[in-house]
This record gives sequence, C-alpha cells and structure tokens, in this order.
Amino acid sequence: MHLSIPPRRRLRHGSARLSLPVACLAACACAAALFPTQPALASPPSGLIVVPRPASQPGLSYFKLQAQAGSSAQAGAIELRNPTGRTLHVVLSAVDGETLGTLGSGYAPPRSRAHGTTLWLRIGRRAVTLAPQASTSVPVSTVVPRGAAAGDYLSGVSVEALDQRVKAVKRRGVSIASVSRYVIGVELSLPGPRRPLIRFTGAQLQRQPAGLAFLLLARNAGNVVLQGVHGQVRITRGRRVVVSRPIESGTFVTNSRIAYPVNAFRERPAEGTRYRITSWMKYAGGIARLDTTVTFGHRQAVIQKQYAHGAPTGGGGTAWWKIAGVAAAILYGLFTTVLLLRRRAREPRTVEQ
Repeated sequence: MHLSIPPRRRLRHGSARLSLPVACLAACACAAALFPTQPALASPPSGLIVVPRPASQPGLSYFKLQAQAGSSAQAGAIELRNPTGRTLHVVLSAVDGETLGTLGSGYAPPRSRAHGTTLWLRIGRRAVTLAPQASTSVPVSTVVPRGAAAGDYLSGVSVEALDQRVKAVKRRGVSIASVSRYVIGVELSLPGPRRPLIRFTGAQLQRQPAGLAFLLLARNAGNVVLQGVHGQVRITRGRRVVVSRPIESGTFVTNSRIAYPVNAFRERPAEGTRYRITSWMKYAGGIARLDTTVTFGHRQAVIQKQYAHGAPTGGGGTAWWKIAGVAAAILYGLFTTVLLLRRRAREPRTVEQ
C-alpha cells in the first residue's frame, strides 16, 4: 500500500528541508514523509545520498513487509553514499509514523521517543562515519513480539548527516535555518481481520495571534492506515454560520491522533460566547460524526484583549505605540514648521536703497 501525501509534504529525491528557528534547531525538527517513486539518487545540500534497498519489491523507495507475531523479518538495507570531499557523520534512528494535523502521513522528529511498532525496528548501526567518496549499507529488520495484534502499521527510519552547513535567513526579525534529513518509511502488515475506525474525541477553541481557531479532535482507533479520508465541518453562532467548508482528502495513520484546525480569524467574540460544531469524516468502512459546543472562555478573552492592545503576536508587525510615536513626531514637525512660517510672514521687511 502506497500512502498518499499532501502536495506541500511531497519530497524531491527523498529529502526534506526543515525550517525552524536557529535557537531551537538542535531540539526541534519537522516531520517529513518519504515515499517518492524513485530511490534517492541526487545529493541534497548535506552532501549525503540515501538509497533504500527493500528486501521485497525492489522498485519501492520504502520498506513494505509482512510478518507474523512472534517472528522477525528482514526489511532491507539503507545504502549511504558520501560523494563529497569531506567526512560525513550520519545518525539513524527509528521514528513513529503519525498523521499531520490536516491529514496526511508524516513522521516524528529524530531522536524522539518511540512508541508501538516503532519499538520493533532493528537498525544495524545507529551512527556511521563516511570517509570522502565512501559508501556503506545499514540493514533494517523488525522483530514482532508474541501476541502482536493484526493490522497495518507505519513507522520510519530517520537518516540525518551531522555538521551540515546551515544557512540562516532572517525573515521579519526571526532567524530561520534549514537542515536536510531523510525518513525511509516502514510499512508493516500483520495477518488477521481489519477494523477501520475513526472517532471524534471532542473539540477545542483557541485564540491565536491571527484570530480565532477551532480544533477538531479525532483519532484512528482501528488497525488500518486509512487513505482518502474526507468530510465536512460547520460552525455556527446562534443562527449565524461562522464556517462551513469541506475537510480535504488525506491519510489517517493507525494509532495516531490529530487536532484538525478550522480558522475563523474574523471572529471577535465576547467572553461566554458559545459555538456549535457539527462535522463528519468519511473513510473506507465507516463515517465518524461530531456534534458539540465550545465556549469562548475567560482565558481566551484575556488573550484576545492582549492582542487587541498591541501585544506581540509573532507576526513581525510593528507595535501600535511605535506607530503612534512616529505619527506624533511627524505631526509635531509639521506643526512647528507652520508656526515658523507664519512668524516669518508677520515680520516687517526692510528694503535696501
């Protein structure tokens, strides 16, 4: 099964460029999916070339395997190449498969805590040092414990070259850097009955810097990686429709949760305002429904008041008091200039003879 990925997450040559503040570069990483149609053959900015070698179906650029509970299976190998003239230090780690907030397959950041079937992955080497023009292969396998439940599961192997040449770019007062990493997907299927099931678990309301946002909480409680999940959401305030729009088609990974965002930035509610949220999400095998209310509480009202009074919003805009100060200085300059011109006009003129 080849998982679909939203266009903005689709990778070229198997690499993903991750943008994040320089101060958090070591601690944060953006999850990226790797399911291109061809193996990674071009060298990304890091200089590292990663080529997946599946044990089955050699044409795939990710690992797809079947296994039995209480057994082990060989997924394949990851070939690492260093075409550069410098030594590369590469780290590999097992990462969870997860669902993006707006639906779509993704992966947890490298060196994050593994859960579920990710713990079954066995990577031959966690750290590799590649001399200039050298290459090596790292085997990948899975060990399925006894009593493992039937189903389809997604995890991945993160591959990242250390000591990358990070280029910092300043945008609206924020320093942004980018690094490259690969994630090779591992799709594991265990025989047994399939039970597709998506459930809504509630809804939340947040006052964000840009405005009001609603979050639809849902989880894939079944044992199937569901593709083509889509739906509709409608939010009302009394008789007025605030938002009514479709939920675009996407992928919902097994054993994952999402907080699907629905923005209503033009809303400026008073404390205590109630909203009704109705939504449905259709998938192969069923449909999930939601009908609930959320209240714009005191905490959100305080946050909204702070933003309204010019508190920093993270958008890089100029604070209101700075604008007012500049305007006052300009008005003062104009006023003094007018007074000076009037005074000169009233002074008597002397004529030389």
